[in-house]
Amino acid sequence: MVAIIKAVGATALLACTAIAATIPTFTQAQIDSGEAIRSLGKIAYDTAMARVAKATTGCTKDKVKFRKEWRNMTLADRKGYQEAMQCLMQKPSRYKLPGVRTAFDDYGALHHTPYVHDDATFLLWHRHYNWVLEQDLMNLCGYKGVFPYWEWGLDCGKMDQSPVFDGSEYSLGGNGEFLKNHRAAIGGAKAGTGGGCIKKGPFSNFTVNLGPVTARDPLAYNPRCFKRDLNDDVCRKWASLRNTTDVILYTSTIGVFQSAVQGEGVRGDGNKDFGTGVHSGGHYSISGDPGSDFHFSALEPGFYLHHGNIDRMHFIWQNLNWETRQTISGTNTMYNMPPTPNAVLTDNMGFEPLHRNVTIAQTMDTVGGTPLCYVYEPW
Repeated sequence: MVAIIKAVGATALLACTAIAATIPTFTQAQIDSGEAIRSLGKIAYDTAMARVAKATTGCTKDKVKFRKEWRNMTLADRKGYQEAMQCLMQKPSRYKLPGVRTAFDDYGALHHTPYVHDDATFLLWHRHYNWVLEQDLMNLCGYKGVFPYWEWGLDCGKMDQSPVFDGSEYSLGGNGEFLKNHRAAIGGAKAGTGGGCIKKGPFSNFTVNLGPVTARDPLAYNPRCFKRDLNDDVCRKWASLRNTTDVILYTSTIGVFQSAVQGEGVRGDGNKDFGTGVHSGGHYSISGDPGSDFHFSALEPGFYLHHGNIDRMHFIWQNLNWETRQTISGTNTMYNMPPTPNAVLTDNMGFEPLHRNVTIAQTMDTVGGTPLCYVYEPW
């Protein structure tokens, strides 16, 4: 549950001095193989690190953190991250709501809001949301490793074998038990390969306490088993390496970029169609309960790796033309319903009681030091 607190008098573009990067021309084979997104990620990484190198306060080179794709993390960090997530599931909630039992449940309660999707703050609110989780993992549970992201496209066609979801000791647990005759959680896709309760690996004993969003009281205590329905068809259609790369290459403004990510029917440069969008594509590649729930998907441990990749896309897109891409677009309500004024950079984004509120501007730069200080390493 979060509120956006309105302020006035700000512009929608931060001052800057950097110039646009030179973007290579890629073949379709380079896009489909991931060579293109790796190249773009390296350009963005170098651009951000150049700002870090010049900093004398805030996010300096001795403080910057490096986020990694799950399979590029050490086994010790994978294990440590997974154990820290399970630790949060044992810590008390900071909410005063009867259904919200643990510090991990807090993230489901905070995400239960109409103010952070299909609006101006979608990308930056979730950017800071992941950062707040990182602080909890460190401060409440002693995690000292890197924060992960998951490049969905590396696992399309072999989701059950993904190092994120293969059920091994160093994963985030396995798929759910296969349910016969079940349907995909999203239209236009074949059913996944699970659908039932997770029985293998980490989080197999995890109890989902909140939701679903369709319940009469979604924040009431509703304990049930944790389900997954890994879906290769969804991944191939809407979360492939081509899907990810096209969004970055064929969008020139933040309004089109954020709409393309969310699958809002916008057309990109050259009339490029982005379909259902990588945001839904990544979520429904995991599916299950709570993974398919619009609000309570935040109670799926894979959610934060998924949104790490969304943030990584934004990080790359911004740093390919840093001078013009410190921007926002839209209002503070979902699909502008009810109608509200356009968001401005001094608007506050709410994170209480998990963390203090921040302005939109404070989250614009991952190496801005206000408080963010991280970059994404290419996989």
